[in-house]
Amino acid sequence: MENLNKKDIFRKNAKKALKNELKFSAKSKHYTMLKTLEEVIKFTNSKRILLFMPLPYEPNLLTLRRKFTLKYQIYIPFMQNVSFKMVKLRAPFYSSHFGVKENKNQNEYKKRIDLAVIPVIGVDGKMARIGHGKGYYDIFFSKLKYKPIMVFVEIKDMFSKKILSQIHDIRGDFYITPTKNYISRGKYDRDYCRLRSRCSGSWRRVSVR
Repeated sequence: MENLNKKDIFRKNAKKALKNELKFSAKSKHYTMLKTLEEVIKFTNSKRILLFMPLPYEPNLLTLRRKFTLKYQIYIPFMQNVSFKMVKLRAPFYSSHFGVKENKNQNEYKKRIDLAVIPVIGVDGKMARIGHGKGYYDIFFSKLKYKPIMVFVEIKDMFSKKILSQIHDIRGDFYITPTKNYISRGKYDRDYCRLRSRCSGSWRRVSVR
């Protein structure tokens, strides 16, 4: 219960900070993180990728759409009840009652993906995602029988050393922001320097306890 209260307070403050970032910061500042995202995708040799349709205060991944669809198989969430299904990224789009752009309903993609790019409100000391509190991503990934590479993205660095998450919150392998990037210690340690040399911004390795 204590963690839940701390998470709610953090989420409220983080949302306010994101709206201020959107209001006062030039969008060009955020484009560097998209280049870092491209490098991480290359670095992990991922081919089948889950993206998301951005809200105004989230990274505009649609700027990468044309380039990505030539190289990768791209999927996006289609909201259903308390979770979502994966569908192929395909225009035209419309706004759902969640305020998020979606494809028109189409066949669900049920095979494996290599990497998921996921929006966050913040990330805690366990590299766990702090989201909007609805649990859509937590429920979706809890049902998968495998774990794709998880890449969290955000237009402002909202990393907290404190442990705010609960056991069901998904954990990331990477957390990318315009000014600083984070990577979980362990899996990519051997190639960490190679990745860091390709990307802008500073990097920090996080020991996930």
